[in-house]
Amino acid sequence: MASLRETLEKNNDSEESLISQFETTLTIRPTANEDDDVRDISIDHSTVLNSNTTYNYTRDQSILDIDELEEEELISEQIPKFKTRRRYSLLPKYATKITASTSGESPGTTFTKSPSPSGLEGYYRNIDPKFEDILQPSPLIDYSLDKFTKSFNDFLGTNPHIQKESPRFSKESDKTLVILSPYSTEHAFGRKWVTKSYLSTIFERPQRLLASCIGVASAVTMFPFHYKLVNSTRRGSIFSSHVRKIHGKNWPKKLFELCLESHEKLKNDNLEVPEDWNTGDIYVTPKTINAIEGVIGTIESAVDSLYGSATNDKDSGNGHNLAFVVIRPPGHHSHACLPSGFCLLNNVQIGIEYAYEHYGVTHSVILDIDLHHGDGSQDICWERAGFKGDYGQDEDDELDPKSNPRDEYGKRFATYPKVGYFSLHDIKSYPTELGYATKDNIKNASTCIMDHDLNIWNVHLQEWSKEEEFYKHYQTKYVALLNRANQFLNTAKKQYEQQYSDYVGNLAKYNKYLLKPHLYQGQTLEKPTPPPPFKPLITISAGFDASEYENPQMQRHGINVPTSFYATFTKDVVKLAKIHTNGKVVSFLEGGYSDGALTTGIFSHLIGLNNDDEFLWNNTWGTDQVMKELVKGCKKNWSPYKKPQSDITIWANEVIKLGRSMMPNAILPANFIYQYQEMEYSQPLNKMVKDIIDPTKGRDITNSPLKTDPEDERKLMRHTRSYYKKMATAQKQQQIQEDSSGHGLPKY
Repeated sequence: MASLRETLEKNNDSEESLISQFETTLTIRPTANEDDDVRDISIDHSTVLNSNTTYNYTRDQSILDIDELEEEELISEQIPKFKTRRRYSLLPKYATKITASTSGESPGTTFTKSPSPSGLEGYYRNIDPKFEDILQPSPLIDYSLDKFTKSFNDFLGTNPHIQKESPRFSKESDKTLVILSPYSTEHAFGRKWVTKSYLSTIFERPQRLLASCIGVASAVTMFPFHYKLVNSTRRGSIFSSHVRKIHGKNWPKKLFELCLESHEKLKNDNLEVPEDWNTGDIYVTPKTINAIEGVIGTIESAVDSLYGSATNDKDSGNGHNLAFVVIRPPGHHSHACLPSGFCLLNNVQIGIEYAYEHYGVTHSVILDIDLHHGDGSQDICWERAGFKGDYGQDEDDELDPKSNPRDEYGKRFATYPKVGYFSLHDIKSYPTELGYATKDNIKNASTCIMDHDLNIWNVHLQEWSKEEEFYKHYQTKYVALLNRANQFLNTAKKQYEQQYSDYVGNLAKYNKYLLKPHLYQGQTLEKPTPPPPFKPLITISAGFDASEYENPQMQRHGINVPTSFYATFTKDVVKLAKIHTNGKVVSFLEGGYSDGALTTGIFSHLIGLNNDDEFLWNNTWGTDQVMKELVKGCKKNWSPYKKPQSDITIWANEVIKLGRSMMPNAILPANFIYQYQEMEYSQPLNKMVKDIIDPTKGRDITNSPLKTDPEDERKLMRHTRSYYKKMATAQKQQQIQEDSSGHGLPKY
């Protein structure tokens, strides 16, 4: 090792951390480093390509002279405020119809159907025409994953032995599907007047997606043929039935309004959300609409992928069994009618409702491993059981309140799908922060019940000093989540079998009644209705803020889990799924707010979310040195090692290249703030933008630095010295030709 360090010191290439025993599945060779590509890994987000408008994303430097927040103010912003029960702030201002507009209706009162970008599905909007430009998605979105495909092919081409040595599955559907939501970066903080100190307290940010992609790439490089990566370019509707069944009629419309109204408010330096909300957690911009529609569409795509809808045969069984959905903002704190803790909509509950509507999923398990209790997901489970949620739907929210009236005790019949919620979290953290927690929040985060149509089990994380101690807790306490989920599904299956047996008996009695009605002495029998076939699904609310590498400001009480936990727990979930759901599991990204937590946590999670029967996680992959190498790629400006020498740096180079190619629009500066300004486009075109956007596809790109090579029209050149030199030579030769032909003016 000493000789290796001496060798490295002689080279002009710093490797700050080395791992002497970093074990990889395969020997990875570094791909070539092209200087131009390295420079273009960082994108200038101050402009986007529209001849009339510019989206200025970078923070206005003129605001830096504003007084910084005091330390106590920073702390108070990090501690969530009490939730308000004042429902008026959640009601929309305007009575709007969620239908396509028709002739004779007054303008501005209907959601008109407008075409989605890239030929996607239509969606309903009630907007002024000016928002059509404002809501245009970033041109940096790589819809077809061209850059990743090229980078992945380069990786395989440089390592041809991987084609022979890497394990793979016989069926494509056995691969774990990783679904990216490229629109998720559109949701960004937009208050340009805040100080740098305040901005540093905004943990839920678009840059989380870059760290997530690097975590995905870490797993892909280890087992390239165990995963399939796709982009979801689908735009779902915030007004779809599976969203409104969870969130009611009013909150989706109110959220839509807040996003549109934020345009003028942010432009005038006003707060864009109600002041009685926790404004340090909840923020919106007009483009939050894009992110939300993208999240809903990605959730729908993920559920579709499990049941083979791509073949247009819901019962074909050709779908993937395992899927990981990379989306933001997260969702498990969102109640039916109250946004909370970075969460605007409850993603996992929407996904379950969609699975019920389209594929007949009758029972679903939510396994929540976020550091924080998913109070919103649990509250919605109370509503599903027929009880009124703490922040649930009132009659004015419900789609059809008369269809299932409450009894004298306030309970209704439990409806399908039946959902069990099982959470492992820190009782000291939000929403039960010590010194700030309410009694109700503490009770909710400690509830354990398996009856009365409720299946809820909460387990609290314990302190540990060594991994051996942690796994003692895992084997004795944390595994209770899996045991209770198993109990819920077993009981549900037995209930279905009993209901079906009763149905068969009643059907026989009904058939006998049809043949011999006189035997029933005037009694009338109705034909029995069969129970819906038992069809379960397991979901994971995959939060990574419990990671040992989470930011201490987010993880303020020293309670965490080792990186290996995510692989261990997820592998056990896959085993449970093979018993109950034919192996089907869909995992949704929730928390995780530091680059270290997301990169290593998702890496570990995907190694566990695998159809390989072997336990594939290697403990050397979760070390501090690995984390430090991976997070280097999470900065806007990153340059790979020119001559990496150790296994870790060779591997990290390839991981970061792949990760950064997955979602180029997530490569953002640390002080990224959404702004919208109308101005002429006058800045040079970035190479990455040129690669992603084909100028021939109907886009008018003005003032481009790309010019035709004067010596070869098939080539394009930048405004470089060589270009001007060639131009001068060409002009001189042209002048000589004109002079020799007599067409030029004589020179004296």
